[in-house]
Amino acid sequence: MSRPRRFGKTLTVSTLHYLFKGEKELFKDTWIYDKWDFKPHPVIRMSMTELNNESPESVRESLCYQLKRRYETEGLEYNTDDYKMLFSSLIQKLSERGKVVLLIDEYDRPMLTHIGNPETAKAVRQIMQEFYLVLKDSDAYLQMVFLTGITKISKAGIFSTLNHLDELTIKEEYATMFGYTREELETSFDERLEEGSTRLSITRDELLARIKDYYNGFSFDGKHFVYNPFSILNFFSEYEFRNYWIQSGLPSALAEYAKSHELKPEDYLGTYLHEDVLTSYEIEQAPPESFLFQSGYLTFKGKDPEMGYLLDYPNREVRDSFSQLILQGAYANTDEDTSAAEHHHGLVQA
Repeated sequence: MSRPRRFGKTLTVSTLHYLFKGEKELFKDTWIYDKWDFKPHPVIRMSMTELNNESPESVRESLCYQLKRRYETEGLEYNTDDYKMLFSSLIQKLSERGKVVLLIDEYDRPMLTHIGNPETAKAVRQIMQEFYLVLKDSDAYLQMVFLTGITKISKAGIFSTLNHLDELTIKEEYATMFGYTREELETSFDERLEEGSTRLSITRDELLARIKDYYNGFSFDGKHFVYNPFSILNFFSEYEFRNYWIQSGLPSALAEYAKSHELKPEDYLGTYLHEDVLTSYEIEQAPPESFLFQSGYLTFKGKDPEMGYLLDYPNREVRDSFSQLILQGAYANTDEDTSAAEHHHGLVQA
């Protein structure tokens, strides 16, 4: 499942972690409390943001370190320094306690880090492909595998040998799994909406219309639309219409990509993106319109059966901020100028 940053991927992985660990009391008074069997499973949870992604060698060493740490946590012994063997053996050993649940967050971070350096990205991708290849021979030991990332899985990418993976990114039934729907906004934040209406001296309907204009508009199937969860939570904390998501961090990967491609999102507004484009390229080779969609700076506004998905800005927040903060500030300046611009706008490198 791929979604832009700050859309709740890590929170979802955490939720699945505790569900499969059988931590029932953590879910008391929630919808799922009496709908889940809470049978404990051994869970392997990894975040690729914790790897040292400076070089292919550091990626390999970091994988070994994470896996060895997990052996120690589970009270298991290991007798190899090969990251593939460590991974395979860990799955098999834990399966003696029950079928294993594997949760991997930000699967694509090691490659995205080197999006401006194709040769390094290719070397890192080879390491990750060998790492994930372990899953093919471990199928009998696995209850479920769930992976998140920013970029959609490529048919020819690091999971090319795992033909049993189900890609959920643009499936209609999962379109509103991340982000808030209009119904969720009005029911879960009812008191906040009343407070916002009072503070801003506008009616509830006027407030909802402005929130929609600023923070709604993200779609991953061209039919259903959701609000940016990060922006919504920040708005209800400050009750100010500001560009929260953009200012939460300028991903270095996007800055590198923008520099090398002289990116101008306006060139892609009103154009169509065919589904095949999303799955036919490696991360560092993806066409600009594909990368902009997957990063959340463009979104689907409709779907044509033949031409594909119609692209546009999601909302005012992204439209008003993107060109100024990323294009004009990131790729048009020197590294020193970019750092100064980021400091000026209060941005933190993601």
